[in-house]
Amino acid sequence: MAVTKANTNTKIHALADETLGGIKREYVEVDRKAVEGEEIVIVGKRYTDDEYKNGDIFTVDRDFHSEVDFVESDEAASDGNCSGVIYHEEYRVLEPTDIVYIDGQRYEMVEREGEVGDKVIHVYKGESNGIVRVVRKAGDDGIDVDTYEDEGELYSGFYHGHYYVLVPLDKEKTFENKNSVYKEVINYIHNELGISRQDVQEMISIAVSNEVQKMSESGKLDRVAGEKIESLIAEGFGNGSRLLHGFKERVSQ
Repeated sequence: MAVTKANTNTKIHALADETLGGIKREYVEVDRKAVEGEEIVIVGKRYTDDEYKNGDIFTVDRDFHSEVDFVESDEAASDGNCSGVIYHEEYRVLEPTDIVYIDGQRYEMVEREGEVGDKVIHVYKGESNGIVRVVRKAGDDGIDVDTYEDEGELYSGFYHGHYYVLVPLDKEKTFENKNSVYKEVINYIHNELGISRQDVQEMISIAVSNEVQKMSESGKLDRVAGEKIESLIAEGFGNGSRLLHGFKERVSQ
């Protein structure tokens, strides 16, 4: 399956891809002549009598092998344009990219062998395409995934070459969003509530003191401290029963 990588200067459309079971996929606008079966978007309507408008998307039904300066789409047909003629300068071809949307997350379809824990999508010759699963086991011939049913038969794996690995995108964006929210909270605490850094430190100190007191009263603190000291002692005598440098100070602390 040939795919196109989008760049930041290209207009992108997210459309359902029937070859992937209806999963949404990113398409980019390309200025070239379309061929039969491709999707096109109207960008410069030529005649006012045509009922379609800029932004409409159609499937090309006839391309005439570039012998004329137009294609035809039955979806674009009207009383004044019975064969659905669309001139080349009126449209851009929509080429599929390797970016898909699954459960609101963007993924890049990468052609490599899946590893345990990878999310994969089945894409082989129109058979059960669009099935998304997580790899449970990887082998020489293929991968094992969670069992799925197709036309009454149960399957539990994909052959290598019959799927793409889904690599999640927007990780940096997610981190930036979290960092932005953190900054907003900090600004709200300082500017709106008038709470200083010293106030926050005192609150934390009181909270920690209360938790330590609860642990001490329940006996949990003694157990934690005892386990830590035993661990330090074992570590201290771990080098051929020779006491490590600084052992006394570490246990005292």
